[in-house]
Amino acid sequence: MINKADELKQNHPQELEKHRFSREIVLKIRELQQRNNWYNFFAIGLDWLIISVAIGINFFIPSIWIYLISIVIIGSRMRGLDIMMHESSHRMLFKNRKLNKWIACFFAAYPIMISYKAYCKGHMTHHKYLWSEADPDKQRYRIVGLDNPTKSRVQFFLLHFLKPLFLVHVPNYLVGMIKVTAYAKDEPRFDQIIRTLYWGAIIISSIIFGFWQELLLFWVVPFLTTFQVLKYWAEMAEHAGLETDQEIFASRNSFGNWFERTLLHPHRNSYHLVHHLFPAVPHYNIKKAHLILMEDSEYQKAHHCTGFFKSFAPGFSSVVDDIQGRIPFWNKQKSRS
Repeated sequence: MINKADELKQNHPQELEKHRFSREIVLKIRELQQRNNWYNFFAIGLDWLIISVAIGINFFIPSIWIYLISIVIIGSRMRGLDIMMHESSHRMLFKNRKLNKWIACFFAAYPIMISYKAYCKGHMTHHKYLWSEADPDKQRYRIVGLDNPTKSRVQFFLLHFLKPLFLVHVPNYLVGMIKVTAYAKDEPRFDQIIRTLYWGAIIISSIIFGFWQELLLFWVVPFLTTFQVLKYWAEMAEHAGLETDQEIFASRNSFGNWFERTLLHPHRNSYHLVHHLFPAVPHYNIKKAHLILMEDSEYQKAHHCTGFFKSFAPGFSSVVDDIQGRIPFWNKQKSRS
């Protein structure tokens, strides 16, 4: 529950202190902010192709094990669609504004039950007032105990790895999603009608043409299970344990192996610190931006993690160790101040 002090902070949120990069670095980054109108057709198309293959293989090799693997893959690609919606909220999906919005709506947001307008509004608040009481991510962290993570390895494992597998957090997520999606005051009436018609057409078609069972098995089930678990872990990696008044130390980059990146951070979402510092850099240029930012000595000291559970690089922490404060970072004290 939010007390009066927190309510005051929510009504008058403060922005974090921004780090000043050199003019040379800023100019280099600016060159990477150019968008194009073709790359994300490929990115979204690849997500849907992988989903289609994951579904299709079940008809050739019917097996419970194939099905379980398939819904993990589908859940990871739902996470990919989530990231594409995120790109659109920053107007980085396509140059054309209508294309940017409606491609995101039909092929990313609506399939995973997201209200475009509500998402954009909440996400912009998250960026502007990161770690303030107005930040919706901080509110979600507080609900699950990630605003002040336990230092016990066993407790952390039970609370944030084992517990999510039992989908305990999903009911709260669904209630919040329904409130935002169904009762979004800021969403244009036209958008509400289109979204309702979109899912109405899918549900009615599934009944008429007899694929309602497939819709449940290959979309509703992974949406309610694997997608929710992967989303929980991925969003935990972005900011958990990093409450501070300095923007450069309030987010983390997490460089896992290809398996971790594929499941949790598709479309280079692992460069989350880079994204918060320069949100106008599209995902296909964000790795280049990171390499440029490494020219800055303060950025070098920020939260760059290798591996989710265990780091194999000297001088770097895993995501879990970083969240819990076991940081072999170069400026541990400053990043926690």
